[in-house]
Amino acid sequence: MKWKLAISVVFLAGSAIADEDGFNLGVQTHLEQGWSRAALDLAQDLGATHLRDEIGWATAEQRPGVYNFAVADKYMLPLIEKGMVPLIVITDRNPLYDNGDTPHSKEGREGFAAWVSAIISHYGVDNLKIEIGNEFNSSDFVRGPFTQNPPAYLAALVRTVRTRLEQDHPDAKIICSGLNTIAIGFYREFFRQGGLQACDAISVHPYRDNPNTVLPELNRLKALMQEYGGERPIYVTEFGNWFEDQNDAPDYMILMVTQMAASGINDAYWYALLDEPWWPNMGLRTQNAEKRKPAADSFEFLQRELLPFGRPVASETIEPARIYEFGKNGEAFVAWGSGVLEVKGVAEFFDARGRPIDPVNTLTDSPILIIGQNLRVELSVQTVHADTRYQFNQPPWSYFARRPSIGLVPLEIIDWYWPSYRGAPDLSPLRITDDGVTTARFNGKPYTAIERFTAQMDGRFIVNGQWKASSETEPSRLSILHKGTPVHEAEVTSDGYTLPEIGLELQSGDTVDFEIAPTGPNGDGSVKRRIKISGPPVSHPGGSENRL
Repeated sequence: MKWKLAISVVFLAGSAIADEDGFNLGVQTHLEQGWSRAALDLAQDLGATHLRDEIGWATAEQRPGVYNFAVADKYMLPLIEKGMVPLIVITDRNPLYDNGDTPHSKEGREGFAAWVSAIISHYGVDNLKIEIGNEFNSSDFVRGPFTQNPPAYLAALVRTVRTRLEQDHPDAKIICSGLNTIAIGFYREFFRQGGLQACDAISVHPYRDNPNTVLPELNRLKALMQEYGGERPIYVTEFGNWFEDQNDAPDYMILMVTQMAASGINDAYWYALLDEPWWPNMGLRTQNAEKRKPAADSFEFLQRELLPFGRPVASETIEPARIYEFGKNGEAFVAWGSGVLEVKGVAEFFDARGRPIDPVNTLTDSPILIIGQNLRVELSVQTVHADTRYQFNQPPWSYFARRPSIGLVPLEIIDWYWPSYRGAPDLSPLRITDDGVTTARFNGKPYTAIERFTAQMDGRFIVNGQWKASSETEPSRLSILHKGTPVHEAEVTSDGYTLPEIGLELQSGDTVDFEIAPTGPNGDGSVKRRIKISGPPVSHPGGSENRL
């Protein structure tokens, strides 16, 4: 998020990360930027034991090799004395090295490595974690020659710091990157340059509008690490969203924390403790700290009621239904998605803010929290067979482009320095993402984007959907085709379009295509959409049979 500068590597030290099998929910503060130390008490009152903040390099080192921590001590020492664990983000440059550019020379890298070592020496290897960098894939956070090839320069920097710490602090562990979004293309190049081999873990900021897409992306990152030498732990050092409505934050937090903790993420830090002028609805409290925000209720409920049970486990994750169990004795569950829910045992139900609600037996996009003893929470019936909100890049969906004079061709996964998408190297801006579709026109010819549903069983299916074109692009044309035969067409404008419910008799293997075509001369139609396809009810006796 908003940082002054950045270099992206993380170092964890000593007992501060002794419990690598656990999950800690932390929060971002900005004490280095002038926040009151009262923020420590506010965070602690919400149950946070892990805070993420900064120490200014240029403030502490004004002569080469001479360090003064007087400014940082004012908040670091009280933080440590409270028994909290600071994750310190080193995001700035120093005019003493490389003319104030992001360290890129041998001298600059060595000066940077010495600074990291000095922090650990001053505060103790057992007392803190250090994250170096913030969203290194963004041009906002690097300067100078480093911008020419950030992954390669970052890999060189990591190796230099590793060498220095092996000499000064052999117990220090290194986590690298802190990228904005799960930027597979950047990670691949960084790993290819040898960066992964110098790291003990990887950090990421999985910002997104739709939390239901985070697990497949984390799994791709894990697979990429295995490809380049072995999987490392993952730390989420920022997460959250730029909410238009503060009341959207609780659902988002519960969904993200539940899935990240279940996936094996080590620690995750909500951004941020307080609202900021440029991020007015991301905080747990208002900018002046006077009022709690809705997200604070969710954060506290997680800390007090759910996370003490340990990591959740996906007791039943049948797309698009998700049920996670906290603990091992049927004590706490989080469930959302689509389907009919069966709860056996005496249970209390809560919304995402931890407020009591009436019992729920039908899942929705909003999570429900279920607390009790020896509970069984299962999906009894599922009628939704496909939902683009939950299943992007997953079966039963596949993706194509219609090329003039060629016809239908599959779209591949395109990795770059930001979130991956379905597209083709020569068709940009045409793409399909988790929340929308963009078309293109080349040499006056339209190139359309197609999302295809493939039925997994025979029966009658019901199609519902909403599409809305961006006000900054041309309208688009929606065509729905069953086995290649058109069954519906409509114009999609910035006013939005809701599909009248369509019923189709499908056999297993039948396809239903949702094709978005450009209508204007530019061809740059950009459409947000959600498609839900319901079909024959599928029962789940005992939560184990007849799964889609």
